[in-house]
Formats: sequence, C-alpha cells, structure tokens
Amino acid sequence: MPRPFNTQYRCYSVSMLPGQERQDVEKGGKIIMPPSALDQLTRLNIVYPMLFKLTNPREGRITHCGVLEFVADEGKIYLPYWVSFN
Repeated sequence: MPRPFNTQYRCYSVSMLPGQERQDVEKGGKIIMPPSALDQLTRLNIVYPMLFKLTNPREGRITHCGVLEFVADEGKIYLPYWVSFN
C-alpha cells in the first residue's frame, strides 16, 4: 500500500530555473522537483503515473500536476506560469 507524500516546497516559475530557457516546461502541466523528492517517493512505494496535489492554503487554491524531472534546487519546485495562477 503506498504511503502519502506530504512535503512543503517554495514554488517558483520555470522562468527562474537556472540554465537555459525551458519552453517545454512552460507549456505543459508538469513540474520540476528536487532529487530528494525522488528519493523519498521511491521509499514510499509510489504508484505510477505520479500525480501531485499542490495546495496554497493562504490563497485557498488547489491544483494537480505531474512531474517532469527531479533536478530542482533543494526545497524548491519549478512550475509553469499558468499553474501558479489556476
């Protein structure tokens, strides 16, 4: 039985991701997470495909997304601009 993955991250626009511009991420519905997230997820016996629920309690907003890569800086996730406003 998979266990829940419940972690807090600071969210940033993909445009702030270090390196080259990532238009492929900006157009999709997937986020970039840190390598430690993948490590935790593999220990939790996750079910594929991975689907994450993102919540912003301050704004009372919830959305769902997948993950594209695990290359973000620790403590941060990068998401498409449109996801941050839905």
